[in-house]
Amino acid sequence: MRRWIVTICAALLLGAAVGTAQAAGPAIDWDPAYAWEAGATATHSPAGGKFKMVAIISLFDAPFLDLNANLATHEYTFYVHGLISTGTDSIGPPATRFYTTTYTGGTIEVYDDATPDASFDPFPPNTGVPADFIDGGLPILTGSFTSFVVQTNNFTTYQTGNIEGNIGWSGGTLYARTFSGGGAPCPGHFTGGATWNPAVLIPGYLFRHDGKIDLQCPVPTRKSTWGLLKQLYH
Repeated sequence: MRRWIVTICAALLLGAAVGTAQAAGPAIDWDPAYAWEAGATATHSPAGGKFKMVAIISLFDAPFLDLNANLATHEYTFYVHGLISTGTDSIGPPATRFYTTTYTGGTIEVYDDATPDASFDPFPPNTGVPADFIDGGLPILTGSFTSFVVQTNNFTTYQTGNIEGNIGWSGGTLYARTFSGGGAPCPGHFTGGATWNPAVLIPGYLFRHDGKIDLQCPVPTRKSTWGLLKQLYH
């Protein structure tokens, strides 16, 4: 019993020193984004495939609360590109199989466009995609993906999975807003549900994505005492 308490307390001490904090809501939220990759299917991406995605942003939270994504005179968009597939791995029996595709590289650019014109035209790339999603002048945020994964399967009723990754911010006109109190940019967590159901897809796109970006800022070290931790188990 004593050893168990020591182990728990040690874990609590470690958790008190290291952690992440998030804003009350997603820093950036969207529904939808659409992705495409030549030669890929929802369950197979050939090694070397190039994954791309565009989105119209629908909501902001701290530290971008002053940005209104619902103004008729503005639109906020992003463009994900440069992601290179390492190929798709699968696991499970034939009837209930999971598929995971890992990508390397990749960047994201977020734009504020005062001339709204973005639309998910079929069969990208085309004259409007990605051009109408990146014509907002200088991006307000830019970053590089440190990880990016697409997870699908062959058995969910509505053909749903996940697309997620992690972002290291590096620039943009609002780059300074991503900084934590420690003077470093907070990593972004790019995440959300994806579907490849034909009923909601636009021709030429591989996935529809409903997602968000959370800022994962470091939590300052918190001091504690052995006596305080022991009180938790009395």
